[in-house]
Amino acid sequence: MGRRKIEIEMVKDSNTRQVTFSKRRTGLFKKANELSILSGAEIAIVVFSPGNKPYSFGHPGVHVVAVKYLQQDPESSDSEGDPSSDASNMDELNLE
Repeated sequence: MGRRKIEIEMVKDSNTRQVTFSKRRTGLFKKANELSILSGAEIAIVVFSPGNKPYSFGHPGVHVVAVKYLQQDPESSDSEGDPSSDASNMDELNLE
């Protein structure tokens, strides 16, 4: 028995939306923490709740990662570039 694809759309009920946000935020932060532990990645996530309250997670810290990101040379950053460059970088790493 396969799973059916569920269409992603905004939760209409505001109370349910807040509960969904809280659960998903917790899961997102947990995954980010696991990624930082497993790979040594420096991570920063900032999200705003439906009530416009900010929440953040960072390892080693949001401020540390944000400063490092903002001080980068824009020419050397591929975070907003062509996604195919990410794939080629992964291919190079896999060959090593």
